[in-house]
Amino acid sequence: MLERQPLPLWQSPWPERLRRTAPKLLLCLDYDGTLVPIAARPEEALPPPALLTLLSQLLAHSHITIAIVSGRALADLRTLLPVRGLMYVGTHGCEIGTADGGTRLLVPGGMVSLAIARLRQEMAPMLVGAPGLLLEDKRYTLALHYRLAQPQDMWVIDEFLAAVRAYQRKGITLEVIHGKKVVEVRPVGSNKGKAVQFLLAGKHTNTLPVYIGDDLTDEEAFTALDERGVTVVVADSPRASAAQYSLHDPREVLQFLAGLVK
Repeated sequence: MLERQPLPLWQSPWPERLRRTAPKLLLCLDYDGTLVPIAARPEEALPPPALLTLLSQLLAHSHITIAIVSGRALADLRTLLPVRGLMYVGTHGCEIGTADGGTRLLVPGGMVSLAIARLRQEMAPMLVGAPGLLLEDKRYTLALHYRLAQPQDMWVIDEFLAAVRAYQRKGITLEVIHGKKVVEVRPVGSNKGKAVQFLLAGKHTNTLPVYIGDDLTDEEAFTALDERGVTVVVADSPRASAAQYSLHDPREVLQFLAGLVK
Protein backbone atom coordinates (compact mmCIF):
# COMPACT_ATOMS: atom_id res chain seq x y z
CA MET A 1 0.00 0.00 0.00
CA LEU A 2 1.42 3.36 -1.05
CA GLU A 3 1.80 5.78 1.84
CA ARG A 4 2.68 9.44 1.63
CA GLN A 5 2.10 12.66 3.53
CA PRO A 6 -1.17 13.99 2.07
CA LEU A 7 -1.27 17.61 0.99
CA PRO A 8 -3.93 19.71 2.76
CA LEU A 9 -6.80 19.95 0.30
CA TRP A 10 -7.13 23.71 0.69
CA GLN A 11 -3.52 24.08 -0.54
CA SER A 12 -4.00 21.93 -3.64
CA PRO A 13 -4.70 23.22 -7.15
CA TRP A 14 -7.19 20.51 -8.14
CA PRO A 15 -10.43 22.25 -7.08
CA GLU A 16 -9.68 25.04 -9.57
CA ARG A 17 -9.10 22.46 -12.34
CA LEU A 18 -12.38 20.82 -11.34
CA ARG A 19 -14.26 24.09 -11.80
CA ARG A 20 -12.74 24.53 -15.26
CA THR A 21 -13.32 21.02 -16.60
CA ALA A 22 -16.59 20.15 -14.75
CA PRO A 23 -16.58 16.37 -15.39
CA LYS A 24 -19.14 14.05 -13.90
CA LEU A 25 -18.39 13.45 -10.24
CA LEU A 26 -18.81 10.31 -8.16
CA LEU A 27 -18.53 11.46 -4.55
CA CYS A 28 -17.79 8.56 -2.18
CA LEU A 29 -18.16 9.68 1.42
CA ASP A 30 -17.54 7.77 4.62
CA TYR A 31 -19.96 8.51 7.46
CA ASP A 32 -18.48 8.30 10.97
CA GLY A 33 -15.51 10.59 11.41
CA THR A 34 -16.02 12.07 7.94
CA LEU A 35 -19.53 13.48 7.60
CA VAL A 36 -20.25 13.44 11.34
CA PRO A 37 -17.89 13.37 14.34
CA ILE A 38 -17.28 9.99 15.93
CA ALA A 39 -19.53 9.48 18.94
CA ALA A 40 -19.08 7.36 22.05
CA ARG A 41 -21.81 5.02 20.77
CA PRO A 42 -22.81 4.51 17.11
CA GLU A 43 -26.44 5.51 17.72
CA GLU A 44 -25.29 8.91 19.00
CA ALA A 45 -23.61 9.91 15.72
CA LEU A 46 -26.58 11.67 14.13
CA PRO A 47 -26.42 13.88 11.03
CA PRO A 48 -27.21 17.58 11.43
CA PRO A 49 -30.10 18.86 9.28
CA ALA A 50 -27.58 21.00 7.36
CA LEU A 51 -25.88 17.84 6.11
CA LEU A 52 -29.12 16.41 4.70
CA THR A 53 -29.79 19.72 2.95
CA LEU A 54 -26.28 19.83 1.55
CA LEU A 55 -26.51 16.30 0.13
CA SER A 56 -29.84 17.14 -1.51
CA GLN A 57 -28.35 20.28 -3.05
CA LEU A 58 -25.41 18.33 -4.45
CA LEU A 59 -27.68 15.67 -5.95
CA ALA A 60 -29.69 18.41 -7.68
CA HIS A 61 -26.70 18.81 -10.01
CA SER A 62 -27.08 16.30 -12.83
CA HIS A 63 -23.32 15.70 -13.05
CA ILE A 64 -22.94 14.67 -9.39
CA THR A 65 -23.58 11.19 -7.97
CA ILE A 66 -23.08 10.44 -4.27
CA ALA A 67 -22.39 7.14 -2.53
CA ILE A 68 -22.14 6.87 1.26
CA VAL A 69 -19.46 4.23 1.88
CA SER A 70 -19.43 2.97 5.46
CA GLY A 71 -18.90 0.09 7.81
CA ARG A 72 -22.45 0.64 9.05
CA ALA A 73 -25.23 -1.66 7.92
CA LEU A 74 -27.16 -0.61 4.84
CA ALA A 75 -30.43 -0.25 6.74
CA ASP A 76 -28.73 2.02 9.27
CA LEU A 77 -27.36 4.29 6.53
CA ARG A 78 -30.75 4.58 4.84
CA THR A 79 -32.33 5.58 8.15
CA LEU A 80 -29.65 8.12 9.04
CA LEU A 81 -29.46 9.73 5.60
CA PRO A 82 -32.91 9.47 3.96
CA VAL A 83 -31.97 11.59 0.95
CA ARG A 84 -33.56 10.78 -2.39
CA GLY A 85 -31.02 9.78 -5.00
CA LEU A 86 -28.25 8.69 -2.63
CA MET A 87 -26.43 5.41 -3.13
CA TYR A 88 -25.17 3.51 -0.11
CA VAL A 89 -22.35 1.02 0.40
CA GLY A 90 -22.90 -0.76 3.71
CA THR A 91 -20.91 -3.15 5.93
CA HIS A 92 -17.55 -2.41 4.33
CA GLY A 93 -18.74 -3.20 0.82
CA CYS A 94 -20.94 -6.22 1.50
CA GLU A 95 -24.17 -4.41 0.57
CA ILE A 96 -25.01 -1.87 -2.13
CA GLY A 97 -28.12 0.28 -1.86
CA THR A 98 -29.01 1.73 -5.25
CA ALA A 99 -30.41 5.22 -5.83
CA ASP A 100 -33.83 3.75 -6.71
CA GLY A 101 -34.11 1.86 -3.42
CA GLY A 102 -32.82 -1.52 -4.59
CA THR A 103 -30.30 -3.72 -2.79
CA ARG A 104 -27.43 -5.80 -4.11
CA LEU A 105 -25.10 -8.12 -2.19
CA LEU A 106 -21.44 -8.28 -3.17
CA VAL A 107 -20.68 -11.28 -0.93
CA PRO A 108 -22.30 -14.71 -0.55
CA GLY A 109 -24.50 -14.46 2.52
CA GLY A 110 -25.19 -18.05 3.65
CA MET A 111 -22.23 -19.46 5.58
CA VAL A 112 -20.89 -16.04 6.54
CA SER A 113 -24.12 -14.74 8.05
CA LEU A 114 -24.60 -18.04 9.90
CA ALA A 115 -21.08 -17.84 11.36
CA ILE A 116 -21.63 -14.21 12.38
CA ALA A 117 -24.88 -15.14 14.14
CA ARG A 118 -23.20 -17.98 16.04
CA LEU A 119 -20.25 -15.79 16.97
CA ARG A 120 -22.62 -13.17 18.37
CA GLN A 121 -24.34 -15.82 20.50
CA GLU A 122 -20.98 -17.01 21.84
CA MET A 123 -19.83 -13.49 22.73
CA ALA A 124 -23.04 -12.15 24.26
CA PRO A 125 -22.59 -13.77 27.72
CA MET A 126 -19.09 -12.25 28.02
CA LEU A 127 -20.52 -8.74 27.77
CA VAL A 128 -22.79 -9.15 30.77
CA GLY A 129 -21.55 -6.75 33.43
CA ALA A 130 -19.40 -4.84 30.93
CA PRO A 131 -21.64 -1.94 29.79
CA GLY A 132 -18.70 -0.14 28.17
CA LEU A 133 -18.48 -2.87 25.51
CA LEU A 134 -20.92 -2.92 22.61
CA LEU A 135 -21.41 -5.84 20.22
CA GLU A 136 -22.91 -4.64 16.94
CA ASP A 137 -24.40 -7.32 14.68
CA LYS A 138 -24.61 -6.16 11.06
CA ARG A 139 -25.52 -9.62 9.72
CA TYR A 140 -22.48 -9.86 7.42
CA THR A 141 -20.04 -8.37 9.92
CA LEU A 142 -19.78 -8.28 13.71
CA ALA A 143 -18.16 -5.34 15.48
CA LEU A 144 -16.98 -5.10 19.07
CA HIS A 145 -16.83 -1.44 20.17
CA TYR A 146 -14.67 -0.67 23.20
CA ARG A 147 -14.48 3.14 23.30
CA LEU A 148 -16.19 3.19 26.71
CA ALA A 149 -14.72 -0.07 28.03
CA GLN A 150 -13.14 -0.29 31.48
CA PRO A 151 -9.57 -1.68 31.67
CA GLN A 152 -10.73 -4.77 33.54
CA ASP A 153 -13.05 -5.69 30.64
CA MET A 154 -10.47 -5.57 27.83
CA TRP A 155 -9.95 -9.34 28.09
CA VAL A 156 -13.17 -9.71 26.09
CA ILE A 157 -11.35 -8.45 22.98
CA ASP A 158 -8.83 -11.30 23.25
CA GLU A 159 -11.68 -13.79 23.59
CA PHE A 160 -13.37 -12.27 20.54
CA LEU A 161 -10.23 -12.66 18.44
CA ALA A 162 -9.72 -16.23 19.68
CA ALA A 163 -13.28 -17.13 18.71
CA VAL A 164 -12.75 -15.72 15.22
CA ARG A 165 -9.55 -17.76 14.83
CA ALA A 166 -11.52 -20.88 15.72
CA TYR A 167 -13.93 -20.22 12.84
CA GLN A 168 -11.04 -19.52 10.50
CA ARG A 169 -9.50 -22.89 11.35
CA LYS A 170 -12.80 -24.48 10.32
CA GLY A 171 -12.47 -22.92 6.87
CA ILE A 172 -14.92 -20.02 7.34
CA THR A 173 -13.54 -17.15 5.26
CA LEU A 174 -13.55 -14.40 7.86
CA GLU A 175 -10.97 -11.71 8.57
CA VAL A 176 -10.41 -9.20 11.35
CA ILE A 177 -10.13 -5.46 10.81
CA HIS A 178 -9.28 -2.81 13.39
CA GLY A 179 -10.79 0.67 13.48
CA LYS A 180 -11.07 3.53 15.95
CA LYS A 181 -11.80 1.74 19.25
CA VAL A 182 -13.49 -1.11 17.40
CA VAL A 183 -12.47 -4.56 16.22
CA GLU A 184 -14.61 -6.18 13.56
CA VAL A 185 -14.88 -9.43 11.68
CA ARG A 186 -15.97 -9.45 8.03
CA PRO A 187 -15.95 -11.78 4.99
CA VAL A 188 -12.57 -12.14 3.32
CA GLY A 189 -12.42 -10.10 0.12
CA SER A 190 -15.09 -7.62 1.14
CA ASN A 191 -13.78 -4.07 1.37
CA LYS A 192 -14.53 -0.49 0.44
CA GLY A 193 -11.98 -0.49 -2.39
CA LYS A 194 -13.71 -3.30 -4.26
CA ALA A 195 -17.08 -1.68 -3.68
CA VAL A 196 -15.93 1.61 -5.22
CA GLN A 197 -14.49 -0.26 -8.19
CA PHE A 198 -17.91 -1.91 -8.58
CA LEU A 199 -19.59 1.51 -8.61
CA LEU A 200 -17.15 2.75 -11.25
CA ALA A 201 -17.49 -0.29 -13.53
CA GLY A 202 -18.79 0.78 -16.91
CA LYS A 203 -18.59 4.49 -16.18
CA HIS A 204 -16.92 6.69 -18.79
CA THR A 205 -13.50 8.24 -18.31
CA ASN A 206 -15.09 11.66 -17.78
CA THR A 207 -16.36 10.49 -14.37
CA LEU A 208 -14.03 11.66 -11.64
CA PRO A 209 -14.28 9.68 -8.38
CA VAL A 210 -13.66 11.70 -5.22
CA TYR A 211 -13.31 9.58 -2.08
CA ILE A 212 -13.23 11.11 1.41
CA GLY A 213 -12.75 8.98 4.53
CA ASP A 214 -11.01 8.87 7.88
CA ASP A 215 -10.61 5.23 8.86
CA LEU A 216 -8.07 2.50 8.12
CA THR A 217 -10.71 0.71 6.04
CA ASP A 218 -10.87 3.80 3.79
CA GLU A 219 -7.22 3.24 2.93
CA GLU A 220 -8.36 0.25 0.86
CA ALA A 221 -10.42 2.62 -1.29
CA PHE A 222 -7.59 5.15 -1.54
CA THR A 223 -5.32 2.40 -2.85
CA ALA A 224 -7.95 1.00 -5.23
CA LEU A 225 -8.50 4.40 -6.85
CA ASP A 226 -4.79 5.21 -6.97
CA GLU A 227 -4.36 8.05 -9.48
CA ARG A 228 -7.74 7.62 -11.20
CA GLY A 229 -9.51 9.89 -8.76
CA VAL A 230 -9.08 12.31 -5.90
CA THR A 231 -8.59 10.75 -2.47
CA VAL A 232 -8.86 12.69 0.78
CA VAL A 233 -8.09 11.45 4.29
CA VAL A 234 -9.78 13.16 7.24
CA ALA A 235 -7.32 13.40 10.12
CA ASP A 236 -7.01 15.86 12.99
CA SER A 237 -3.21 15.54 12.87
CA PRO A 238 -0.89 14.74 9.92
CA ARG A 239 -0.44 11.05 9.21
CA ALA A 240 0.89 8.86 6.43
CA SER A 241 -1.84 7.66 4.06
CA ALA A 242 -2.46 6.33 0.57
CA ALA A 243 -4.66 9.41 0.07
CA GLN A 244 -3.42 12.34 -1.97
CA TYR A 245 -4.97 15.10 0.14
CA SER A 246 -6.22 15.73 3.67
CA LEU A 247 -8.94 17.58 5.54
CA HIS A 248 -8.87 18.21 9.27
CA ASP A 249 -12.33 17.18 10.48
CA PRO A 250 -16.01 16.76 9.46
CA ARG A 251 -16.50 20.52 9.63
CA GLU A 252 -13.92 20.99 6.86
CA VAL A 253 -15.52 18.16 4.86
CA LEU A 254 -18.87 19.96 4.91
CA GLN A 255 -17.15 23.21 3.93
CA PHE A 256 -15.61 21.46 0.95
CA LEU A 257 -18.94 19.92 -0.10
CA ALA A 258 -20.65 23.31 0.25
CA GLY A 259 -18.04 24.69 -2.13
CA LEU A 260 -19.00 22.05 -4.70
CA VAL A 261 -22.62 23.17 -4.51
CA LYS A 262 -21.53 26.62 -5.62
